[in-house]
Amino acid sequence: MFEYEKVIPFYDVDSMQVAWHGNYVKYFEEARCAFLANKGITYVDMEKLGYTFPVVELKIKYMKPCLFGQKIVVNTALESFENFVVFNYEIIDKNSRTKLCKGQTKQMCVHISSKETQFEIPSQIQERLK
Repeated sequence: MFEYEKVIPFYDVDSMQVAWHGNYVKYFEEARCAFLANKGITYVDMEKLGYTFPVVELKIKYMKPCLFGQKIVVNTALESFENFVVFNYEIIDKNSRTKLCKGQTKQMCVHISSKETQFEIPSQIQERLK
């Protein structure tokens, strides 16, 4: 499990100081990018290898709101990376450890120049994700 810490910024909240629901997806994305960088491979690296990884499925369950100034942790775990890249997320309050949200993203691999779906993640990317 990889932990990504964040403080909810003012520009992410509404007039009740609650983070807009769509921003949780952004928090997943930020955590996923940090996870990959920690593994030594970024989306830029994957593009240089000729591949892109669009999100094809998103699941999210909201439990409690994230509030302006709140310190959160986005726990990120790589579930699988053979046919699709699947990440699981859990957003928790940093101090109380209360679960605020959980979710999952599923990404497919597409060869950039041919635009063809790859039904197996290329071995050079799988090796870096292990």
